[in-house]
Amino acid sequence: MKTFLKVLLIVVATIIVLVVGIFAYVMIKNPLGLGDIVRGSVLKQGVEENIEKNKNYDHPLLTEEQEETAIQAGVDISQIPTEVTAEQIECGVEKLGQERVDEIKGGSEPTALEIMKLLPCAN
Repeated sequence: MKTFLKVLLIVVATIIVLVVGIFAYVMIKNPLGLGDIVRGSVLKQGVEENIEKNKNYDHPLLTEEQEETAIQAGVDISQIPTEVTAEQIECGVEKLGQERVDEIKGGSEPTALEIMKLLPCAN
């Protein structure tokens, strides 16, 4: 009886490891586009929820295009600060340089990479 339980346990453990391994392979290597399908369904659901949550909010510092881009990227625009503090500006100067910060203040739109660099400054 003990050997039967050992064999059963080994078989179940092997099946679990195989399933986890196959799932990891599909997500990492993306054979036949299966990983994109899994990720796409999860991301689509999150974007739809984010659109519903933010559809009636108008952020005072963002254009409509910026709001739409942020929402599609999964950002809750109601959580973006509506005022920029002196500390945030100083942090931005450290990250991007004074010249680029002045351009952004003047109306130039920051690139996606610049936004990623500025994220720590928002806190």
